[in-house]
Amino acid sequence: MDGLRLADRIAYAGGLAARKAGVIADVFRPVDGACPIVPARRTVRLAVLAVTASGSMRGPAPFGVPYRQLILDQAYVAPGDYLVGGGRIWLVATNEPPVPVLGAVCNETVSIWRPALPEAAGANPYGAVLQAEAAMVLAGFPAALIGGGGGGRSTADLPDSAWRASHVAMLASVPGCAPASGDLLRDARGRQFVVKDATRNGGCWRLAIAESMA
Repeated sequence: MDGLRLADRIAYAGGLAARKAGVIADVFRPVDGACPIVPARRTVRLAVLAVTASGSMRGPAPFGVPYRQLILDQAYVAPGDYLVGGGRIWLVATNEPPVPVLGAVCNETVSIWRPALPEAAGANPYGAVLQAEAAMVLAGFPAALIGGGGGGRSTADLPDSAWRASHVAMLASVPGCAPASGDLLRDARGRQFVVKDATRNGGCWRLAIAESMA
């Protein structure tokens, strides 16, 4: 049996196991910066079983750690897909057959804005960023928001405010919509963060962000 067929058989077996012990989930694939959890972005419905990242089922997942091993027919998902089912949303982080799929539990919905540049060189009035003056980068994307780390200034080094604790946000990557240092991230609770660093890994963005007190 060649490697491709072996990987296909493993993926099929994962689907069988998920149908026995998992939940039914819809798969959504982002294609632009608009909210991906809409009927037009649904690609397939399948069963998924989420266990700890190590694959163990003998104990609970570590508290505050969003990563899960997703047991499913992995031939139907790609990095950056969202799985919605059982009252949860998972982001597919990696899918490298025959290795199991790694996912992250999403706990927030975020939008990313890019502040407008100064209109002219030299002295410019500086004030709060108004939504009417900022360009939308991503809107309504589920994200895994992970707390931790100390404060600090962003690489944009804007003289706008002090920082609270740093966080990490993971969300899907789509062509033509790249977050950058200095962008603003807002979650569904109304909190605002400044992007300090953006790293793309496969189909996902890993954003280092700091909550702004401004």
